[in-house]
Amino acid sequence: MRINNFTKLLILIPFIGINAQKGCALDWNLQTEPINKGTIKQTEIGLTLFKTTDTKIKLTNIFSYKSTTITDELKDYLLKDYATNYSSTHFNTYENNFEFSKQLNDKTRLTFGIQPTLNFENHITFSDVMLLGSIEINYNINKNSSVDFGIKRTTLFGTVDWLPTFTYNHQFNEHVYIKLGFPKSSFSFSNSIRNKFSINNDFNGCSYNLDEYIINDDLNTVSKVGFSQMETTLQFARNMDKSWIITAKGGYSTNKEFKFSDNNKTYEINQKQKNGSLFSISIKYKI
Repeated sequence: MRINNFTKLLILIPFIGINAQKGCALDWNLQTEPINKGTIKQTEIGLTLFKTTDTKIKLTNIFSYKSTTITDELKDYLLKDYATNYSSTHFNTYENNFEFSKQLNDKTRLTFGIQPTLNFENHITFSDVMLLGSIEINYNINKNSSVDFGIKRTTLFGTVDWLPTFTYNHQFNEHVYIKLGFPKSSFSFSNSIRNKFSINNDFNGCSYNLDEYIINDDLNTVSKVGFSQMETTLQFARNMDKSWIITAKGGYSTNKEFKFSDNNKTYEINQKQKNGSLFSISIKYKI
C-alpha cells in the first residue's frame, strides 16, 4: 500500500515547533567510498532543533534526509553471469530523531530517544517505515569522568536489531577528551576555541526494501539489502565564526559487506566488500 506525500511528512515531521526553540542548526554532508564494483556516494542534509525547558530537561530533534547512490546494479552482486547495464542504484532515507533527556540527580541523567525512519528505493510502502530508538543512562563518576550505558534499536549491522551500548568518557584537561565504547569511540584534541582534531572509530549501517525482488542463481528471492561497516577516521573541525563550522574527515573503512535476504529472513547471504579509504566534508550553520 502506497503512502502519499502528506502522510509521509506527517509521520516524520519534527516533534518540536521551531518558534519555541532555544537553538537551531542546519548541516550538509557529502561522503564517498569504494566498494568491489564501484563506489557509494552519500549526500545528507539535516535540521537540528533543541530546547532546554529548565536546568534538568533538554529536548533535541534532528530531522534529516540522506541520498545514497551505489554506482552499480545490485543484481551484479547476486547473479554470476549478469550482463550489467552499469546503471546506478539509488536509495533514500528520511529520519526524525527525537531525544528527551532529564537530570535525575547530581550524578545521573536519563535519555530516551525515538527515531521513526523511512528507508526506500524509489517507491514507498508502509513496510519501508521503521521505528528505531534508544534508552541510555549517563552516570558521573567524578568531575572529569562518566559512563553511558543503555540499549538501542538500530541498523548498525545492516538489519534492524536491539544492541547494547556503552561509553566511558574522560576529560583529561580543557584540550583533550576521550570516549571509549560501542558503537563509537573517539579521541579529541583542540588547540584553540576554533580548531578541533579527533580520531574516531564508528560502526554504522542501513537497511532497505527493494522495489523489485531479485531471483538469484540458487532460485532464492532477495527482497532486502543491508550495508554495514566500521570506520576509522581522522577529523578536523573548524569554527569559522559563531555560526559556521566546516568539518573534513578522511580514513579507512573495514568489515564492509552487503547483506541480502528475503522478507522473513529465512534466506540470507552476505557479500564481503573490499576495505578502502573514505572521505567526507560537512558544513554546519548554527542559528
